[in-house]
Amino acid sequence: MSSLPVKGFLGTGATFEADVNLVVQLVMGMALMAGVVLAKQQHYRAHGICQTTVMLLNLLMIGIVMWPSFRRQVNPMFPRVLHRSYYAAPTVHAALGITAELLGLYIVTVAGAKVLPQWLRFKRWKLWMRTELVLWAIVLVSGVGTYCAWYVAPFR
Repeated sequence: MSSLPVKGFLGTGATFEADVNLVVQLVMGMALMAGVVLAKQQHYRAHGICQTTVMLLNLLMIGIVMWPSFRRQVNPMFPRVLHRSYYAAPTVHAALGITAELLGLYIVTVAGAKVLPQWLRFKRWKLWMRTELVLWAIVLVSGVGTYCAWYVAPFR
């Protein structure tokens, strides 16, 4: 999907799709925190549904907004200009984001389906879930940094 020609609604230099993605990512971050509360209250089924929904929605946003933007704006210049924040911010964000998404898919697979052999399944649920939550928070912050580098800083 190519970038929509419509100007965004957040008052930056962003496109409409970039502004929607930023808002969706922030809402997903809040949903992840709600999922943490559900787990602490031992509502594990609701926790799993909440976290899995966020992970799948994020996969959709990666596919229709973030990956095409990265390919269009960073890939042609990679790696010659990684010293500039315009290119470094999305590169770091992409590397961390891919790691978080793959870990999330692994956690969902282990938790929700019995398809992996026992030796590939983890036992220390809290450690893996907390690691994923911290990683996701870092990715969210780096995503906001990417948004700022691409759509706020150049328009100041």
